[in-house]
Amino acid sequence: MGLVHLPSIKLYWSKDLAFKQSFPPSVMSRNRFEIILQMLHFADNTNADPEDRLTKIRHVVDLLNENFKKYYDPQEEVCIDESSIPFLGRIGFRQYLKQKRHKYGIKIFKLCTSSGYTYSLQIYTGKYFRYLGSLPTNVVMSLCQPLFKKGHTLCTDNWYTSIDLANQLIKEDTHLIGTLRSNRRGI
Repeated sequence: MGLVHLPSIKLYWSKDLAFKQSFPPSVMSRNRFEIILQMLHFADNTNADPEDRLTKIRHVVDLLNENFKKYYDPQEEVCIDESSIPFLGRIGFRQYLKQKRHKYGIKIFKLCTSSGYTYSLQIYTGKYFRYLGSLPTNVVMSLCQPLFKKGHTLCTDNWYTSIDLANQLIKEDTHLIGTLRSNRRGI
């Protein structure tokens, strides 16, 4: 379904030649798929944290980050940037990013290697996101935590780069390469 986009889920099981797909019906029936989709749940509602906007999928995000780190050790150069996952549904932290191809989506901060491997990610859930704070420096420091004291070099764009960030990273034996705005505070 990620590769072949059809207007509705039911069409993946259609017998109409214009929409007919061979794979979904060979795996399971449409009714079974819809029941699984309806019942798919990742969190225990009794232990839900009302302050965490990602409480329903926090376990999945943490598991992804854990496995990203377990199966790959990055080389010296790493990069941090944000990505947008296209999303038009209703959610409190959906972002409007006019410079992106998909204008509406969920903003994700990613720490990647030079080969493009995602080593760590955090989902931005708005200004009340307690895990990131509101400053780019906090985003960088939280994503790079596992790489400190290992001599890595971090490449950033001008939104993240600051003198304060460079000083904090040097204390952690991590170097910074990035574009610095001339009007940035503290220069």
